[in-house]
Amino acid sequence: MNVKKWILTHFPTLKRENTVGDALRKMREFSCDYSIVLDENDKFEGVIYKSSIRDSQFDEKIEMYVTFPDFYVVEDSNVEEAALMLIENKDQILPVVNNNAEVIGVLTVQEVLEAFTELSAMDERGTRIILELEDKPGELKKMIDVLANNKMNILSILTLKENNKRQVSIKIQCDDPETVANLLEIYNIKYLSIIEEEGF
Repeated sequence: MNVKKWILTHFPTLKRENTVGDALRKMREFSCDYSIVLDENDKFEGVIYKSSIRDSQFDEKIEMYVTFPDFYVVEDSNVEEAALMLIENKDQILPVVNNNAEVIGVLTVQEVLEAFTELSAMDERGTRIILELEDKPGELKKMIDVLANNKMNILSILTLKENNKRQVSIKIQCDDPETVANLLEIYNIKYLSIIEEEGF
């Protein structure tokens, strides 16, 4: 899913000629520990972090503390890529830039967690089915066909490979786990768990 749905579009920006005092005030205003730095044409120049200027003089220019990140996200990237970058980068934020190198937003771990909450349909009321399937083509289709033939709408599907099998989490639009369990038993589909989720 495209990152643009979850990016923060309200974020602090500075120029290289700004001072450490300017940076600290801006971070305090936005309640964060970073600021995006732009060049004279308002293009992405780098990032400055509070930790790097904490012991600096207030009237000192921020120029020497600006770093260009190893990773940043372009606006047509997906949130899965962003999550991987945050894991590899171990940094606080990922700037999001457009094709003109303009910063259109930032992503933090918080936004990525919110994205995966939505992707897994945790925010919607329904029933989650956990299965363990053989990791081969066609195994998941059997389950999908059963749900479709019984008019049960799928809200989310996630899979995880483990011990040469694949655990599958399927969230469906149904408020009655017992009905789901009975249905799977009729079709002789084994499951690990069936849980009703309230959503939020």
